[in-house]
Amino acid sequence: MVTEDGSKVKGWSGHRYFTLDDVAAMQPGLARVMPEVGQRYWKLYYAVQASNWDLAKFEIGEIEELMEFGAITRPEYEENLHKFINDNFGAMKKAVESRDKRKFEEEFQLGIRDANDFHALYEKPIVWKLPSTPPPDMDFTPKPAKS
Repeated sequence: MVTEDGSKVKGWSGHRYFTLDDVAAMQPGLARVMPEVGQRYWKLYYAVQASNWDLAKFEIGEIEELMEFGAITRPEYEENLHKFINDNFGAMKKAVESRDKRKFEEEFQLGIRDANDFHALYEKPIVWKLPSTPPPDMDFTPKPAKS
């Protein structure tokens, strides 16, 4: 962005001045965002297995936000990221809302298949798989409702 006098708009980070173009160039691409999506997808699965529906809803929301961010920063993937959000997560959300583990499992596995199909479509040598154990950094025990 350029001001009327031709200078670039700058902002102070506390360490140096950055132009808007500098900030735009620093936005992470999917290579940095998708590993977090995978971590949260892993946590989503084990939250449902533990019947921690609140955590499952939270993880779905966080994954959607990350994928929306990816769609903004990498518009070449926008259509398929939105397809995944609408189709795959739409079905998973319904299963979580109805607390239907069987339906969730079915939709979750379709999500893995579709994600890997998108990787292949874009010629990425990535095949994601669900780890066989829950993430060790989380307690998946459902918390009692606050009264």
